[in-house]
Amino acid sequence: MNSSINKRKSQYASTLACILLFTDSVMAAPAITNVSQISDSPPTLSVSGSGFTEKKRGAPLYYFDFENGSKQQSKSSFITNPLTTNGTLTSQTTPTGEGNALKYRISDDYRDVAIPRIEISPAPARLYLYFHRRFDFSIGDSSTWGPSGFNLKVNRFWGNDGNNIYLGYQGKEGANSARIYAEYTAEGGSVWPGSELGQVKGQWTQEEIIYSASDINVKNGKFDFIRNGILPYSRTWRMRTSDRPSMYNEIYFDQISNGANTSQDLNIYYDNIYIDDSHHRIYISESPTFSDAKKRLIQVPVSWNNNNIQFLFNPGGSPIDRLYVYISDKNGNINEKGVQICQNNCSYSSTTDAPPAPPSLSIE
Repeated sequence: MNSSINKRKSQYASTLACILLFTDSVMAAPAITNVSQISDSPPTLSVSGSGFTEKKRGAPLYYFDFENGSKQQSKSSFITNPLTTNGTLTSQTTPTGEGNALKYRISDDYRDVAIPRIEISPAPARLYLYFHRRFDFSIGDSSTWGPSGFNLKVNRFWGNDGNNIYLGYQGKEGANSARIYAEYTAEGGSVWPGSELGQVKGQWTQEEIIYSASDINVKNGKFDFIRNGILPYSRTWRMRTSDRPSMYNEIYFDQISNGANTSQDLNIYYDNIYIDDSHHRIYISESPTFSDAKKRLIQVPVSWNNNNIQFLFNPGGSPIDRLYVYISDKNGNINEKGVQICQNNCSYSSTTDAPPAPPSLSIE
C-alpha cells in the first residue's frame, strides 16, 4: 500500500513539475543580455539573449516608411513584388519629426484608397499591424458629410466568405462612435471603445492590431486594437462559422462608404506601416519600462532566432543613448524592463535594474 502511495506521489510530483516547467516557459518573457551595433551602413543592431522564440523569417511581409518613394521597402519586406500606394509624399508633417509621410486626399468611392487591398496567401492564422496615421478632419463635423452621411471603416480584415471584422465610425454618431464588429459571425453585438479609439483630428496616432483567427464556431479569435500603447477593451471574437469558415486574408485601410463631402480638402496621412503574419516584433522607446512605453517605434528585423535578433535601427528622432529595447515573442510576451542600447559589446544581466546609460552609438 505504501509503495503504491509513494509511486502515486512520485508521479504527481513529476506531473506537477512538468506543469510548472511548461507554465513558466510559456509565461517567461524574452531576456536580453546584449544590444550592440554591428553595421553603420545601413545602421544595424544585434540583440542577444534568450526566449525570443523562433520566427520563420526576419523581415515582415510588408514595410513602408516612404523615405524612398511610395512603394513598400522591398529590402525590408519579405514580399518583394512592389505594392505602390496612392497619394503624395510630404515632409510637412511626420510622426517623428523626420523624413516623409504619405498624404492622401480621400474620395467618396470605397474602392479608392491610399493603401490598396493587401491580399495574403495562404490566409494567415495570425497578423500584426503597426502604423502611424493622422486625419486632418473630424468625422463628427457635419461639413465633412456627403448626402448620406460619412461611414469610415478605418481598418478592416476580410475573408473569402464575406466574413470580416472592422473598426469603423459613422459621422452622424460623432467622432467617438468607434465600433468594432465581426460581421456575419459575431456572437453578441459590437464593442464600443468610445473616446479611447475615437477618430482624432490633427494628431498623429500610433496604431497596432493584433489578430488571431478563431476556430470554426468558437469565440476565441483576437482583434486587439491598440492606440498609443493603450488597449481599451479585451474580448474574444467568433470570426468563422460553418457557413463562413474562411480565415481573413485581405487587409484594408480607411474604406469610405455612404459618401464624404469631397468638395472639401480632406486628407489622411500614413507612416511606418509594418505588416507581418507573426506576433514577433521589436520596439524601441525612451521609457525604461514597457508599462510606460506608450510611445514606441517598431523596428524592422532582418534575422531572428531564439537567441539573437538583428534589426535595421531607426531612432525616430530620439537621442540614441535614451532608447530602450523591447521584444515580443510569438505569444506576445514582452520584457517589462527595457534594455538600453549599448556600445562596444558591453554585456549585463537583464534581471537587474536598468543598466547605466552607455555612450551614444556612432550612427548617422
